[in-house]
Amino acid sequence: MNNFLENFKEGLIAFWETSTEEEKNELIADILIYANANPDSFKRDVKEILFDPEVRPLPFVLEALSKDTKNWGDFYVNVLNDILEKAEQTDKPEHILTFTYEFYYTEEADGEFVQRIANRLLKALDSEKEAVRLKAICTLPGYLRNPVIKNRDLILSRLEEKLNDKSWKARYLAFQYLKFEDLLPKGRRLSFKDKILKMLFGEPGSI
Repeated sequence: MNNFLENFKEGLIAFWETSTEEEKNELIADILIYANANPDSFKRDVKEILFDPEVRPLPFVLEALSKDTKNWGDFYVNVLNDILEKAEQTDKPEHILTFTYEFYYTEEADGEFVQRIANRLLKALDSEKEAVRLKAICTLPGYLRNPVIKNRDLILSRLEEKLNDKSWKARYLAFQYLKFEDLLPKGRRLSFKDKILKMLFGEPGSI
C-alpha cells in the first residue's frame, strides 16, 4: 500500500482539475507536515509514483519540501538524478525534464546539497541527449551566485564553452541564460548566424 497516495491522491488529482490557489497552499503545507512525520515511508512512496501521469506529485512535493531544505536537501539531489536518468532513457525526454522547474526553489538555498545539484547538472552538460544538455544549460546559471557553490569558475567556464557549441540551440540558450544572470563574457553578442536561425526556427526556449 502506498500511504502517500492514500493521503493525497484525491487532493492532487482535484488540484489539476478544480482547486484554487488557497487549496493548493493548504495541500503543500499538509504534504510537508506528512513528510516530516513519516520521512522513510514518504521517500519510498513518492519514488514509486515519481512520474505518475495521473497524480503528477512532483511539483507539489518539491514545492512543499522547499520550505525545509535543511532536512530534505538530499531528497532534491536524488530526485534530480532520477529525473535526468529517466530523461536519458526515454525517446521523449522533454516531458520528464519539465519536472526540474521546481528546482528553482533551491537556487538560493543554503547547504551542501546545492553544490551536489550543481555538480549533477554539470555532468548533464555532457549528456548524449540534446534535451538533457539543454536543460543543464538553462538551469545551471541560476546557481552561480550562491556562495555555497565552490566550483563556480569551472561551471561558468563550461557554460561559456556552450556559447560556441555545434548546436545552435545550445549556443542560443547559453547566451540567453548567461545574459539573464549577467554572466556573459564582456562584449559578447549573439552571432548574426544564430539570430537568423532563431528567426527561421523560432525561439528554442527552455526545456
